[in-house]
Amino acid sequence: MGIHKSKTDVIALTLGFLAFLSVSLKAQSLSLHVVHLPIQSYRLLAMAMDEDGDIWFGSIHHVIHRYTPSTGAVETIPLPQTTANYKLWASQCLAANRKIYILGQAYPKLVIYDRQTKSFSEESYPSPKPDVWFGVAHPDGRHLYFFDRGGVGIIKWDSKTDTGRAIPYHYKTQLPSFGRYDPRDHAIWCGIWDYTDGKYIPNAITRFDVESDSFAGIYYFPKDETALQPYSNPDTTIFYPWTLQGKMIPFDFQTKRWCKFMDVPEFGKRYGFIGMSTLHHGNFYFSLSTYNSDDDLGIDGQQYHFANFILTLDPKTRKFDFLTLDMPGAYYQIAYVLSAHGQFYATGSNILTPEGRIVRENRGEIIVWQTQSLKRGGKTRSRRSVD
Repeated sequence: MGIHKSKTDVIALTLGFLAFLSVSLKAQSLSLHVVHLPIQSYRLLAMAMDEDGDIWFGSIHHVIHRYTPSTGAVETIPLPQTTANYKLWASQCLAANRKIYILGQAYPKLVIYDRQTKSFSEESYPSPKPDVWFGVAHPDGRHLYFFDRGGVGIIKWDSKTDTGRAIPYHYKTQLPSFGRYDPRDHAIWCGIWDYTDGKYIPNAITRFDVESDSFAGIYYFPKDETALQPYSNPDTTIFYPWTLQGKMIPFDFQTKRWCKFMDVPEFGKRYGFIGMSTLHHGNFYFSLSTYNSDDDLGIDGQQYHFANFILTLDPKTRKFDFLTLDMPGAYYQIAYVLSAHGQFYATGSNILTPEGRIVRENRGEIIVWQTQSLKRGGKTRSRRSVD
């Protein structure tokens, strides 16, 4: 999950979220490279990789970007004109059937870009009041699931016919706002978070079975960990952040039990907010922010912003570390990450002004931090960073 400038909503993942330079950590090892892009923005949004290996970035600037990670090439594609007075954000791009599906938050239509004809179209959601920020691709490569936080719960979309079917949410809670397909469980685990007044309170998670297309159990977030036991099997455990409390809450999807909370180091000193995670090669990567819910100032005394480092968790060793992108004369806030085709990618934006101030909405240079090496001739710069 991420932080929207209104501070009462989420753009994440970050999902959001959701997290490089050549780096080596005690618990894990990633070889990462910085790729500089000719894009000025204060943040790119959620991304997806298509069948050809290109990555499609969402953005706040009424455009989407196609990025080729093997060469560093990037193409900016303007979005079509929309209804009057509506600024279309591409909150997330999803790829299926040689098309790119652009989720526009409260925009009432699903925007679709055909990669072969290079043309846009729009289709109606099967929802009376759609509010779609995030979605998940089905492993079959054909279907997509959208989280409709304003109407029905989950929408299953068929990319072959470009039609959608609403799957009602029958639990008496707020609607799920995000989720992730977990290949270990062959299911989508959805999050029900309360964002009222920017507090990011976790309420519950629910399992969505992709075989039957139905919700199959809800598990309410424990408020008291007294009776909880530590997790025992890292291969069947999902980790959720208690966003503003500096704690990680493990959930064993096999035994269907919450486990003893884990204190995350440096909370309240280096960061105040833990975002959503990405699972890559068995380790979890979380975006971090200085946001603390009180006002516009973060814990560092400056305007709150995403950090230039991400949190890593190795479930087998139970060890937390910080992966830092530290470059002279710049501060790249990192909000969104992607694990695709065995590679790891993150986007960062330079929010350090020439005067030396960190300004969250400064439109600075965009970089991609990635494990994939560029072919000869690509523009990259690598440094070594350990925290």
